[in-house]
Formats: sequence, C-alpha cells, structure tokens
Amino acid sequence: MNLIKLLPAIALAAGCASLPEQEGDRPKDIIKDPARIHGFFLQMIREDRAAVAAEVTSLQPAELTMGVHNTIAPDLTRRILLGFEQHDVRVSEDRSQAVARWCNKEFGISRDFTLLSTAGGRIWKLQITREQIEELAKAGLDWFRKQREVADGRIYAYPPDWVATNVSASCKCGR
Repeated sequence: MNLIKLLPAIALAAGCASLPEQEGDRPKDIIKDPARIHGFFLQMIREDRAAVAAEVTSLQPAELTMGVHNTIAPDLTRRILLGFEQHDVRVSEDRSQAVARWCNKEFGISRDFTLLSTAGGRIWKLQITREQIEELAKAGLDWFRKQREVADGRIYAYPPDWVATNVSASCKCGR
C-alpha cells in the first residue's frame, strides 16, 4: 500500500529528470557545436531573450538587444531573423573558424556568417555586429517597398498569417 502512495513522487522525480536545462540547451553547451548556434540563437530571439542569445555571439547583450529592437524596422528585423534557415556550415581544417550560410526565402536574403573558435575548436561564437543586424532591417524595408509596389502603391493592414509576395522563389544559395 505504501508503494501506491510513492507513485506520484516517483513520477514527479522522473519528470524532473528531464528539465530543459539538462537537455543541453544552455549556452555553455551550445557553443561547443557550431551547427547548433543557429537554432539556439533563433529560439532565444523568438522568446525575446536577446541577452541570452548574445551569449553565443560576439556582441554584448545590450548591443544585440538594441540591434534587434532598432529604430529602423524592429518588427521586420525580428521577422527576418526568425525566418533564417541554416543551409550550410563549413568548418575550416584547423577548426579556427566556420562559415554558416543563413537564408530567408521570404525576404530573399542569404548571408554568410562567420563563427570563430577558441580553445582549438571546442568553443564557438557567432561573429555578428549591430551594423549587420541593422542592415537586415534595411533589407526588410526594401522588402516592404517591394510589397507596396506589388500592391500598386497601397498599404494594406494584413493579418498576422498573411503570406507576402516572395522576393525570390528560392534563396540565393539555390536551396
């Protein structure tokens, strides 16, 4: 009979054994694999946790936060960042750096981002600047102008699930 009373405690202990923090979603675990930085970075941007996202980049938390929440086009910047797919990661033979190709088909943007390594390829950081993030905002404004051109100069209020006119059918890297 005492075993039945212990079942909820055992189930609770089993559930606590797989907390997200223990599944390798911490920045110190992510920076060990250059291919995982993209997903973690976007997840933190999606959750509006730019300070945590900055831990896998070369930026200070305040710089990344100001870059994402810029005065140029903050909503478009966030939408561009969240739409990036990682299409390729090429690590150099000496494991000192890697190049990641991030593409956003909706906006027709493809960018190569450098990841630099320290400790002989055991720790990786995305090399990104606030200026690069603001450049994405300007690309977003170009996209907006294209949408307006397609709509004969009109600006409509679109619902959140609206599908925009694609700038390109595929991203510039051909995928």
